[in-house]
Order: sequence, then C-alpha cells, then structure tokens
Amino acid sequence: MKRLLIVMCLMTASLASSAEEKVDYVNLGAVLLKDGYLQRAKEVLEKVDVRQPGFDFARYYSLKGILLHKLSYPQLSNIFLAASMAKGQRNLSIMLYVARNHWQRQNYAEVVKALDEAGEAALANEQMLVIKAEAYKQQGLMEKAWAVLDQGIALFPESSVFYKQKFYYLMELGFYQQAEEYVHKYLQAKDYSARDYLAIAYALRENNQLDEAASLLEEAILKHRNDDQLVELLGQVYIDKERYLMAALVFDWASIEHPSFALKAATLYLKARQPARSLQLNRRIFQQAEKFRQRLGIDIFLDDYETLVTKEAALKRYDLLQDDNIAYALGYGYFRIGDYASARKYLKQISDSQLFARASVVFKQIEKCQDDPVECY
Repeated sequence: MKRLLIVMCLMTASLASSAEEKVDYVNLGAVLLKDGYLQRAKEVLEKVDVRQPGFDFARYYSLKGILLHKLSYPQLSNIFLAASMAKGQRNLSIMLYVARNHWQRQNYAEVVKALDEAGEAALANEQMLVIKAEAYKQQGLMEKAWAVLDQGIALFPESSVFYKQKFYYLMELGFYQQAEEYVHKYLQAKDYSARDYLAIAYALRENNQLDEAASLLEEAILKHRNDDQLVELLGQVYIDKERYLMAALVFDWASIEHPSFALKAATLYLKARQPARSLQLNRRIFQQAEKFRQRLGIDIFLDDYETLVTKEAALKRYDLLQDDNIAYALGYGYFRIGDYASARKYLKQISDSQLFARASVVFKQIEKCQDDPVECY
C-alpha cells in the first residue's frame, strides 16, 4: 500500500508538472502490474501513446498480454503476447504465459508446443513440467507424460511433486502396487502436511486399496496427532473393511481431544457388539438429544426395556418423539414390559408407512396377549 501511494503521488506530481515532463505510462503500468494492482495497471496502460517515435511495442504488448492473463482473458492475452514476439520480444519466459493461457482453454497440444518453445525457461519451472506432463496425459500420450515426470525428477531431485504425479497416474491406470512405491518416495521427500496424507489416502480408498490407506493414515496420525480429518478418514477406512471394533477404538482415542467423536465411537462399539464400552462412551456425549437417541439403541441391544421406557420424559423434553423411529422404539418397549395402553399410544402416532406396518404386527400381538396372556410368554 505504501508503495502504491508513492507511485500515485509521483503520478499526480507528474501530471501537475510542466508539459515537458511527461508521465512514462509504460513504466508506471509495469510497476503497478508487478505489485498486483491490476485495474490501476489497466487504466495506466490504456493511456500510453503508441505514436511516440521509437516506441517499444514489444514491451508494451508483453505487459498487455500478462495483464490480460492475470485478468483471466486467455485468448486476448495470447493475441498480445504473439504481437510482442512479432515485434521482437526475445524473453522466452513469455511463453510460460502463453502455455498457461492454452491450459485455461484446454488446448493441450498448444500447451506442449508453447513449453517446448520456452526452452530453458520451462525446464527451470517445476509447475510447468507438471502441466506439460498433464497436457500429454490429456492427449492420451502417457509415455511422453511419464518421460516429462522422469525429466522433472532428474532436474529437481529434492522435489516430490513429480512422484506425487506418478502416484496418481498409476492409481488411475490400476497399477496399485507400483503406485504404493511412489507414495513412500513422495512422502519421504520432505515433511508432508496432513493435507498431503489425506489426498493420497483418499485416492487409495477410492481405488479400494483399504489396507494401504489404513497403514498410511496410521503413519499420518502419529505425525499429525491433532488432525481430526485424518482420524475421520482412518475410522471410515476401518468401517469400509468392516472392522468396527478398530474403528471404534480410533474414534474413542480421538474423542479425548475431539469430544464430537464420542458419538461415533459409541455407535461403533455397539455395532462391534461391545455394549458396555458403548454405554461408557455414551456418557461422554454432550449433545443430549443424540445421547438419548443412542441410549435407546443400547437398551434395545441389551433387551433392557424397563430402562428404555424410563427415558420417556427425557425424550419428550428434547422433542425426540416427533421422530417415528423413536416413537416406535418407545411403543415397542412398553409392549415388551406389558404396558399395552402406553404401547398403543405411541405406536398409533407413527406416520411412516414401513414403521406403521411393523406397528400393526405389534397391535395384533397385543390383542393376542390380552386374549391369552400365555401367548406372550
């Protein structure tokens, strides 16, 4: 901001000075463009008098082309960049903007052509090599894409971005074992963030490589213990593998730092047929409505209908009886303990067709029990 004020002050001072001291709009536009003041740069460059003797069209067209690229006008940008080269622009880094413009328009063959013309300027830029590889891939030229990534590894041995790209290509092609080798090269290259681990684990999970995803996420959690997304994904991977107890243990451990995981842990313990642990975790749930909803499931699992019906007041307090599933559970609980009047009361209020069909079966059973109590034993 300070620099902008200085530039604007100089501009104002120049305009107020004698006619002999003309503003150099090209240089001023270049400064504004470099500092990211795009609209101001646009306004200044529009004031340039191109009729001056010996005017530097190559530089002017280059600035206009770069500005239009930054303003997301790729086609117009390339027109000006081409004009700058026709006027003698020899800075090959201009071709990187040309390539980016073609990338935005999905002209992948032109991306490759522009980067080839850029020569050393493209080879010195990791991002451009990644883009070039992807441009080849989009054309179905996987061998050339792979060769570019190998070239990137040779030029930037400390970088892991090329290993990452190879990993995704291999996963997409179904070469899972080879892809796993690149995962470790990718992650060993530097201290990767939780986001990097997540991206790879998601890719592994999407391709049903669940053991590899779990192993990677376990490693990630040791490095990033407080990242709840890593925990969430690891738990989900174990659920995918139907290892509910392992998933419950993951969420149980994480609930110490992230209490919201207690609900999932309790649910999974019950699914793993561990009701005592489920009940223990249920006591740590802060959301009272969810807590009581889950307690009903635990009571049903334990066939403890006497305890279930004692929660009636709490269910009313948290307005849970508007849920047909809760109303059915309470009505069925009253049926199981022999309170048929209360059972009918809650079963009659059910509007869901499938649940009401189940309630109808209970109604018939109630009639049998009332006619002949032996039917209920």
